[in-house]
Amino acid sequence: MKVKVFEGKSVEIVLQQIKAEFGEGFTILYQDTIKEKTFIPFIKRKKYVFVVEKKEEEENIEEVLSEEDIIDEKEVNEETNSFAQIIKRYETIDEEKEEDSQIKVRENYFDKRQTKKITINTDNLTDDILEEFTGKSIDLIKLLIEKDVEVDVAREVVKHSCGFEIDSGKMDLKHYTFRESLIEGVESTVNFAGDIFEKNLSEGRRKVYAFLGPTGVGKTTNLFKIASKLVLEKGKKVAVISTDTFKAGAGEQIRGYTNILKIPYGIFSDPKKLRETLDDWADFDVILIDTVGRSHYDHWKIGEIREVLKYADETEYILTLSCNMNKKEMYSIVEKFGKFFDLKYIFFTKIDETSYPGSLLNLPVKTGLKLTYISTGQNVPEDIKILTPERVVSYFLMERS
Repeated sequence: MKVKVFEGKSVEIVLQQIKAEFGEGFTILYQDTIKEKTFIPFIKRKKYVFVVEKKEEEENIEEVLSEEDIIDEKEVNEETNSFAQIIKRYETIDEEKEEDSQIKVRENYFDKRQTKKITINTDNLTDDILEEFTGKSIDLIKLLIEKDVEVDVAREVVKHSCGFEIDSGKMDLKHYTFRESLIEGVESTVNFAGDIFEKNLSEGRRKVYAFLGPTGVGKTTNLFKIASKLVLEKGKKVAVISTDTFKAGAGEQIRGYTNILKIPYGIFSDPKKLRETLDDWADFDVILIDTVGRSHYDHWKIGEIREVLKYADETEYILTLSCNMNKKEMYSIVEKFGKFFDLKYIFFTKIDETSYPGSLLNLPVKTGLKLTYISTGQNVPEDIKILTPERVVSYFLMERS
């Protein structure tokens, strides 16, 4: 079985190429029309693309193209341009693996006849989703739901990666792969802050960040991952303040990290002394504040944190959450801490401890908080990465990175 891509400036030219190589024994698996830019502004030219399978000789079946099998040059769908990406992929396939790779691609994405035969398990999908979406888009919604993404969030993300399919009157994926589709959907629905430290440092002014969150999410460890990168990789002047005067051994842990990095630190529970220290450290690039872990159900304790930080007006707040937490608890944490602090960013931890990363989409889509970093392990400073659309998608497709 051989699958090959043919392209030309007209349908007739493409058909001549196909027949010259395959004779009359072939099947059209996919067809599309691409509009290419020319050197003349606002003028585009069409290119017709066919993915064709050569029939096995023993089948001895001739397939003659009818008018219904070929895209009418005058009625092409001008909204679809994504097939150009398919061509690039085919051009880079190693010759020794070309046939196997093309067959695999055809089985997964191109063969519309096969796709129509697939029985889709529609459990957990609402009627409005089934009425609005079709084909691979439903498969992608189900994949997200299985990864603990809420139904309405999965619908919103996938919707932004779809186009309108004329034949079914429903929405289906515009792109060649789930990965490409998810990246577009995530980019359109999630707010990414990127490397907030790099961006703010480029402005040439000191920044103060406080790490908030319940107990056990890894605030202190990940604060020092950030500190290590700023000191060792970027050569920045960093200082650390802790407001945790309650947990046994908290001071020793901070002292150990700061001694290694050779940076100053202070432990305060008095808001005036904390303010004085911030003023004394005015020439530092970044000051990181490690807060005491408190249950989000204890309003008094969260209020105590707020009281200690009440004079640190310039502080930006990063909410630290573990990916393996219950999603209802996550919403509750955002709500409770949000009553006391102007939350701006989410720092996710412990992605290596879950196979259900739905919170990476649920939280930012429903709360509007920006994604920053993610912790991928316990090592300092290695196991930390900046969250991007590509990295978020990799966790849902099990491409751990």
